[in-house]
Amino acid sequence: MNGPLSRALAAGAAVSAIGLGPETRAQATKYQKPPRYQPTAEERRAIEEAIRSIESVPLKPLPRPEVRAEVEVYRKAGVWALREDEFYDKKDVAMTLAVLKRGLERAHLMADGMRPWIEARGSFVLGYYSKVDGSAQPCAVVVPADLDLKDNDARHRLDVVLHGRGETLNEARFISQHDGKLAPADAAGKVTLHVFGRTNNAYRWAGETDVFEAIEAVKRNYKIDDRRIVLRGFSMGGAGAWHLGLHYPAKWAAVEAGAGFSETRNYAKLGDLSETQAKLLRVYDAVDYAANARNVPMAGYGGEDDPQKQAAINIEDALKALGHTMKTEGLATRGEGIDFLRVVGAKMGHKVDPASAKLLKQFNDEHAAKGLDYTPKRLRFVTYTLKYNEGAWITIEQIGEHYRRAMVEADIINDQVIVGTVENVVVLGVERHAGETIRFGEQQFPLELAVKGLLPYVYFQREENAWRPLDYDESRALQENAERGKRHNLQGPIDDAFGGSFLCVRGTGTPWAPKVGKWADARLDAFAADWRRF
Repeated sequence: MNGPLSRALAAGAAVSAIGLGPETRAQATKYQKPPRYQPTAEERRAIEEAIRSIESVPLKPLPRPEVRAEVEVYRKAGVWALREDEFYDKKDVAMTLAVLKRGLERAHLMADGMRPWIEARGSFVLGYYSKVDGSAQPCAVVVPADLDLKDNDARHRLDVVLHGRGETLNEARFISQHDGKLAPADAAGKVTLHVFGRTNNAYRWAGETDVFEAIEAVKRNYKIDDRRIVLRGFSMGGAGAWHLGLHYPAKWAAVEAGAGFSETRNYAKLGDLSETQAKLLRVYDAVDYAANARNVPMAGYGGEDDPQKQAAINIEDALKALGHTMKTEGLATRGEGIDFLRVVGAKMGHKVDPASAKLLKQFNDEHAAKGLDYTPKRLRFVTYTLKYNEGAWITIEQIGEHYRRAMVEADIINDQVIVGTVENVVVLGVERHAGETIRFGEQQFPLELAVKGLLPYVYFQREENAWRPLDYDESRALQENAERGKRHNLQGPIDDAFGGSFLCVRGTGTPWAPKVGKWADARLDAFAADWRRF
């Protein structure tokens, strides 16, 4: 990940780690860091002493070691603020000290075996250890007074909220914004999760992983109804909602994407791209996955005077190109025969007006009440990469040509799966519970034939113009044997490495070309700095 790429990410551009041309670099270098405040020696000592105070508290062995992250995120907020000089105003020193004080209070409570914040009402911070790099990451939850947390039979709706870009956002500010606050009126009836997402990377790469790890952290502490998870975001969070909503259509009861961006080239003003660069943008550009809106309720918002309203227009235009009819009444456009809503805020810039907020809330509440349909009768799923391969009751396990559209259209009729259009798919997985049989044209198979009831999916491989069910051993090899080629989460490009744990290897011998060796070390040092910062 080179320097220009990092600056482009910081500017909110969703660019893939594929190399940047001159025009892209010119755009990226326009980003200017906000002014910094340099704490005095006394202020730095006060923060360092507060960090040491947390470290000195002997936490007892815990039945679930991961809950230590609920203290560690406070300590880390102070450490990183010092290390990265994340002070933008003199008031940030007091804010950081207040965060550390709350962390010390929490450490003492946990040392006595107590975690009272888990039963509290209002807004407060949780933590988890990320599989990406082992770091403690914060997230925030809002629990309203009307939720009965002691009802063992209750399962609660969860709203996942993705924040917008913040020039001065860091862990300390995130914690300060959310910890110890009252629950707002619109939080009633659900648990709300605010994702930190490693500041400002538009919920890509490690930030994408953080969204799902934060959801799991909430599930460890509250009884969440998986069928009633709503994804919401605005600005950069809107870009994240477009991305995650359309790339993971089988996970959400509804998606609300406000402003943001849904494609890269025009939004980031990338100019001319090579064929390879343009091809790899299909991994992330939400507009290329617009067809998946046919299987997840989606609402897009943009202020009338906000250029970022284009994000929702892009998705609407893509759905029209697929043959969907839209009907506009006033400032709201709805799809006919599809759960798609586009709302325009009258005379609004980059914010949501009350009338639009009411429409969006109605949309989310209606679909959350219905809940996610695990087995929709009509399924239309599109992807360009095995990274994003799940559409309700089907998975695409192998594709013919990567970064070219792979598509499956199928219906469930009278307990039979009827597979229609299949494009660029080599191996298709179908959940056994979707029906009793499956039909590919004139071919028909029982859905339990291949796996003998031991696997949740039946896998079918396309060979010329016919389909063949894989037996048990072939199905296992599909998931475990690299000799079968690229597969889900092991498909590349190199960006894929940053969604999980990875290792950077530094040369230790004498380089054959000293200049190249020096350049390689400099790149690795820049990567380490960029990784910490972004």
